[in-house]
Amino acid sequence: MMKILGHVRLRQLPVFGLFLALAACGKTPPTVDDDLYEEYPGLPYGIMITIAGTGDPGRNASGSGPLDTELYFPQDIAVGPDRRTYILDWNNNRVVVIDNGIVRPLIGSGEPGEALAGPALEVGVDHPTHISFDPQGRLVLSAWQNSRILRYEFTTRRIEPIAGRGDRGFGGDGGPALEASLNLPSSTTFDPSGRMYISDQGNLRIRMVDLNGTISTVAGTGREGFAGDGGPAILADLYAPTGDAAQPAGRIAMDRRGNLFIADTFNNRIRMVDTTGRISTVAGGGSIGATAGTYSGDGGPATQASLSRPSDVAVDAEGNLYIADTGNHCIRKVDTNGTITTLAGRCGEPGFKGDSDHPRWGKLRSPYGVALDQDENLYIADTFNHRIRVVYKHIAVR
Repeated sequence: MMKILGHVRLRQLPVFGLFLALAACGKTPPTVDDDLYEEYPGLPYGIMITIAGTGDPGRNASGSGPLDTELYFPQDIAVGPDRRTYILDWNNNRVVVIDNGIVRPLIGSGEPGEALAGPALEVGVDHPTHISFDPQGRLVLSAWQNSRILRYEFTTRRIEPIAGRGDRGFGGDGGPALEASLNLPSSTTFDPSGRMYISDQGNLRIRMVDLNGTISTVAGTGREGFAGDGGPAILADLYAPTGDAAQPAGRIAMDRRGNLFIADTFNNRIRMVDTTGRISTVAGGGSIGATAGTYSGDGGPATQASLSRPSDVAVDAEGNLYIADTGNHCIRKVDTNGTITTLAGRCGEPGFKGDSDHPRWGKLRSPYGVALDQDENLYIADTFNHRIRVVYKHIAVR
């Protein structure tokens, strides 16, 4: 039996509305495990639901309902200022949007291309990895294999490059961002003043584009390794996959105060660059290097916990962090006191399970992306399950 527990703020997603949404997709709402709280007593309220993807990799015709739409290693998810849900369908080289219960293509011809300017559905992009929105509400796309950052204009339905020449390399600091060389840029974020930050994964650096369009490096030396905590971020070493066989990694997020958070993937840490430019570790203290870390630390200090190849990080309005602990197949949360817990998935147990149950009861498989909507519901790119899942904050299961 499903019950509403402890919260009354259900305007955005009442249970009845949730079941109607699932029914509209042609799916029967899954059943609820009545014994959940006997196994996981004292857990915070929440419920996890699949909102898109069949679980089978592929690409079917557009115009399907979300649960009938095939995705292929979805890397990222975002809820826009318009409250629509945007999905980065990585191996299909496209961005799609859930619009009034229908999945519609938004960006990408579906085939790899050079990510040049033009009508968004005609331009080929090569394995994009991240979606963000600039202060004007325009969609910003990290065209990973193109080594470019693109911007989508909703009024014209066109995209154009705004950073990167399209060659894999490093160069251009102090000049126009469009003339700079990037190397597998994996994500972007914006500070309160509107400056854009780029995780330049293959260069092991974080770049910043100011309001005049000039690019510079704000973190990272370009050397693989772990060093620099307590000092200037520009002198710190970061570690992420960089070669021809690299996987997307090293994504970034910004809080409301202007602190920058970095998923330092191969260092198995989350690091923070504060507003003075100093870098520190805020989560993870385990193994360093390409070998996956382990899982430990729930209920204790986040800096003593073990993470395994964290690939993405999100931050809510209060400053809580949400980590895609990709190698551990789970989502971790670090609260404002620095305590870490597991929010979704069974760490160390890959699989698919748990729709309509508490998120800790479910299973994920190599989740690469996390995002929050305006009501702080948590969206998960359950990448190797080829699904998008949501942990609803104001709905509970007992």
